Amino acid sequence: MANKENYSVKVEIEKALLNLLTKKEFTDITVTDVVKEAKVARVSFYRHFSSIADVLESITDQTIQKCNIELLPLIDTSDERKLREFLFNYFYQISLNHEEMWALSTINKNPLTTHFAAKIQSSLEVPDSSAATMNEKYGLVAKLCLLDGISHKWVMDGLQDTPEEMIDYVMPILKNL
Repeated sequence: MANKENYSVKVEIEKALLNLLTKKEFTDITVTDVVKEAKVARVSFYRHFSSIADVLESITDQTIQKCNIELLPLIDTSDERKLREFLFNYFYQISLNHEEMWALSTINKNPLTTHFAAKIQSSLEVPDSSAATMNEKYGLVAKLCLLDGISHKWVMDGLQDTPEEMIDYVMPILKNL
């Protein structure tokens, strides 16, 4: 039971930080802000994390792990059904959470983007890049950048197209990369 409670507290702290990041700059967020937002005791915060940066590190690590397990195999798959399913979930989640995502990217673009980009870069490195093909070196990054750019433009345009229309647009491009 204690593990479940600890996990719940950790998750609540992470959610609280993400919520605060939509309202304040990363450098202005304090441990007090996070524990108030998460409705947990300060001691609970320090049981799981040593700093606000440590919470961000945890969130980033989980995102990268999920990306490596779920996203990367799907984006490079030749299984069109699995790719369409992934893309539907991707665009659907954006349509549900675009306001928070936009707030995160506008208020805290530099610390979040820099931290996340460094993690992604290290997780995508090709062991012997001198022997790798251009596609092995850059193909996955090109696909990720494409998705990021298109989804950003979609949000900026007010989500005028449906997730299904976005999938129909993106699928042939991803398959050709």
